[in-house]
Amino acid sequence: MSMDDMERSNNELFVISGGAKSGRGGVSGGKSATRQLSKTVSLVNQKAIQWIQSRVEEVFAQVDDSLFTMAEKAHQQDEQDQLFQAIRAIRVEHSNLVDSFCDGVEERFHHPRNDSPGEDAELDLRAASSGLSLVNNDDLEQQVAIRSMVANIRRDHAEPIAALSLRLDTLLPEKIYDENLPLGPAAICAAFADALDDVEISLRARMTVLKKFELQLANRLGELYEDCNRLLIDQGVLPHIQDPLRERGRQGGEKAPMPGTPTSPAMPPLEGDPGTQVSAAPDMPAGFAGGAAPGFAGGTASGFAAGAGQPAAAGYPSAGAGSPGSYSGGPGLAPAGAGVPAMATPTLLQQLGQFQMSVPAHTGATGQLVNVTELLQQSLVQSKQSASLHELDSEVIRLVDMLFSFMLEDRNLAEPIKAQLIRMQLPMLKLAVADKAFFSKGGHPARRLLNELADAAIGWQPGENYLNDPLYREVCTIVEAVLAEYDRDEEIFLRLLESFRQFSARERKRAEVMERRTVDEAQGTARVEASKARVAAVFDALTAERKLPKIVHEWLNRVWSSVLFRACLKEGTDSSAWRQHVLTARDLIWSVVAPMPESSVKMRRLLPVLKKRLEAGAQSLSLSAGDRQRLMGGLNILYRERQKLGERVESERERRTRERLVQELRREADSVISIPVANPATAAVIEEQVPETPVPEAQVLTESRELPVEQKALPEVEEIQQVVTEAAAANSEDLKPLPNDDSHWQQTYHLKDSWFLLRRAEKLPVRCRLAAIISDLDQFMFVNRQGAKVGVYSRLELAHALRNEELLPLEQGPLFERALEFVVGNCGESKIAISV
Repeated sequence: MSMDDMERSNNELFVISGGAKSGRGGVSGGKSATRQLSKTVSLVNQKAIQWIQSRVEEVFAQVDDSLFTMAEKAHQQDEQDQLFQAIRAIRVEHSNLVDSFCDGVEERFHHPRNDSPGEDAELDLRAASSGLSLVNNDDLEQQVAIRSMVANIRRDHAEPIAALSLRLDTLLPEKIYDENLPLGPAAICAAFADALDDVEISLRARMTVLKKFELQLANRLGELYEDCNRLLIDQGVLPHIQDPLRERGRQGGEKAPMPGTPTSPAMPPLEGDPGTQVSAAPDMPAGFAGGAAPGFAGGTASGFAAGAGQPAAAGYPSAGAGSPGSYSGGPGLAPAGAGVPAMATPTLLQQLGQFQMSVPAHTGATGQLVNVTELLQQSLVQSKQSASLHELDSEVIRLVDMLFSFMLEDRNLAEPIKAQLIRMQLPMLKLAVADKAFFSKGGHPARRLLNELADAAIGWQPGENYLNDPLYREVCTIVEAVLAEYDRDEEIFLRLLESFRQFSARERKRAEVMERRTVDEAQGTARVEASKARVAAVFDALTAERKLPKIVHEWLNRVWSSVLFRACLKEGTDSSAWRQHVLTARDLIWSVVAPMPESSVKMRRLLPVLKKRLEAGAQSLSLSAGDRQRLMGGLNILYRERQKLGERVESERERRTRERLVQELRREADSVISIPVANPATAAVIEEQVPETPVPEAQVLTESRELPVEQKALPEVEEIQQVVTEAAAANSEDLKPLPNDDSHWQQTYHLKDSWFLLRRAEKLPVRCRLAAIISDLDQFMFVNRQGAKVGVYSRLELAHALRNEELLPLEQGPLFERALEFVVGNCGESKIAISV
């Protein structure tokens, strides 16, 4: 399109209307006249509004769920009230929020503006508007969150943003660049923040909304930019931008790229990966990561060196083509002994340095090895030179390749972390080439750094938004620093190691706090459940197949169950307090089932002590005086009725005895015998008087009180204790018991702070660690890297999970050393000294 055609087209794109436009996208009457958008810009606007409306509905749906969950877990009433108030406010203002947000985005198409001023200027403006006072902490926290959000989007989507800016710049009369792009990250975040300012909610609720906005909308803006660029390409707007960042830099008088924007020449797309552009050195060959690794034994490297979509360049030999029989005498990498001079170590290091600067930043979830031999071959062919490798250098390349192939297979680490660690292949190779004793230096800072990175990430799990995970971003930063800064100075590894250790310490401290809370909560829950089971076992043993009066049931269920529960929680089942409370419950039941009047003597000795114990237990629970009087009064009435019943039974027995005696005498007498009338004083039933000598309380509680043979006996305290122990260890799962000599059963007794890969049906694998063994229920609790509970297993469940490989133990030990063990076991004899 010629410049004249461009100007004519631009003149036809816009019509200035006299009044404000009604509906969404309109501008208030106080503003300048609203500009009518062109057809093409309107299509972009409509697509953007539709996409934003769909995403923002998801944002508020998740906000509602999150705020409700937070309110349920709030410990303070004020905090809970604020969260519920925020839920109500957002629900009421929901439609207004969506409309205001979309209006703000559309208004920026009519009047583009810079929504991302410098930090100092923004703070100065706020300070001036508030009478030179300090910025409100709440506003400052929101500003920092939005600024961070904008920076992340610009970093992750620099190319589509630049392309969209260039295309809209040809369609809008204003100069369009990243900062005033109507759909730029600053514009969209500012429009959402402006809409949110109209709702009165607490800072915590506001930050939750912004977090959900970041997760559900901001982090997915790449989809919108791709859709809008594709729409503009279909409309014929700059369809052939090869590199928008370089294209912008070539335009005279235009705004320079943002600081940090890559300006190096771009390589052509790799074969099989169209559209992917990787920053590379000018003389870098295009055959990155092709072919099989050199000298690989037993097919171990299959599938590693040749990444998906990146086959070896056609016409060049693979890494294993260095044998004398395959050398044709032309330019390229010749095998040893072919009569070609060996490449000097400084020259090899220089070549490796060029390759290192061109290692692609893997943004996908999988990594791939660099085929160094292939790259050397292509570099020599391009420069029309031939060279061979020293035998030691070739051996070093082979060992490093095997090391990183092992790391690529290691199941300890998630794929995104492995993809980043694999990028350290070339720096490690440079170290080993420069210092052939590298493999025998166990304390080398580069080895320690790699081990620290792997150890910190062993429990890391990639989520939907793993690119913004703090650990993943820190690992990426470390790897980028190694690739960018390491040449020959090994101090870079020490500096990065110290920096990462500080980061890991902060992350570990936060995880430890969370884990401690999780373990304490689980142990507390376990103790409560175990105590409930033990109290229930006591009552089941005492009340089984017995019909007890209602007042006794009330004493047991309302009072004594709580007394036993507290004693079990505080002092355990081996304490004297627990045994005395169990004995009191047993005596209470005996006192209402013992036969009368046979037990009347023991009853008169027991009741004063028993009532005293029951009264003390009721007082320990802080029952009201009225409740205590009612409960004790009910028992007293019951005991009086039982005493009267015993007296009636005894009187009836004596009457029947006298009648039976008279009848027998009459039958035996030969004649009528006059039976003398007994003295009234002796005929009356004289109840045996119990000595008033006080009996010690301990003796009263421990003396034997058995029931007659015809009644079911009450269990002794020792029998109850045995039942309690069995109840605590009871196993309700329907699993086959394992013998004591089973290897997986034995393994459950030797697990300590171990990492596992938890594999469940229809769920993604989860990395978890054994955090605690809950002794009260003999359970094993597993947590993730953040300290949150992942699962709880009984010992039998754990043994079966290990047997069925539902739980796979992860390898223990530093990653580099484990990789060296693999190398030593697979490479045979080596001329390089290796120390594991």
